[in-house]
Amino acid sequence: MYHYFYDSFLNEKKYQPILAKTESRLMDLGINGKISKLSILKDLDQIIINEVKQGVKTVVIVGNDKTIGEITNIIADLDVTIGIIPIGENNRIARLLGIPEGDSACDVLSARIIQKMDLGLVNGSYFFTSLEFDGESANLNCDNNYFLSFDGKNNSITINNLSIADSTPIKSNEGLFSIQIKHTQKGFFKSQTTNSFLKAQKISISGEGKSIPIFMTDEKKVIKTPAEVTIIPKKIDIIVGKSRLI
Repeated sequence: MYHYFYDSFLNEKKYQPILAKTESRLMDLGINGKISKLSILKDLDQIIINEVKQGVKTVVIVGNDKTIGEITNIIADLDVTIGIIPIGENNRIARLLGIPEGDSACDVLSARIIQKMDLGLVNGSYFFTSLEFDGESANLNCDNNYFLSFDGKNNSITINNLSIADSTPIKSNEGLFSIQIKHTQKGFFKSQTTNSFLKAQKISISGEGKSIPIFMTDEKKVIKTPAEVTIIPKKIDIIVGKSRLI
């Protein structure tokens, strides 16, 4: 049984033609199901939990990366499979998973190629892709094995679960984060950027005498240090496309 959750921004008139085309394709494929349209007035947690109790086995997220991040945090601990129909802007997760936008995504849903994927967990919130923060005054404890400390400016740090770093896909089924450290050396005429990469399962992040804002790229929200970041191997089942990059 499929249940489709539409983000509230899809209520805009410009999205109605693509939604109508998508719903028609779902019906042709025989995988249409109940639709819930999200809004700030609805208790999304309770809606999803009730539907799962009534037998929903596949939760299809219709929207963008932010929609995926919000709903994943609700269903990550439930026994369901995730499907995605990307619509609108900011659909990096869908592209990495080989899922085309709009009604073309219906054929991916119908094919049901299911992959188990890792999720990142930071201070109680799950994330698919990455965390980003300024390296100035940041301290990282990686697996209680090695420590990183940054004093100067022009350092940025990205903790990747599912992402692309320097055109190289980072897979979400290896049980490890890829930590990208980017340093920019300012020059009089030209700046030079270098990248370093490390692997870790668990990372503690703290600031030197101050709290550091950490940007969650999925939900486009900010959390602050101290932060505990852990990878949860093969946490979810998700429907992916044949052209996936991971």
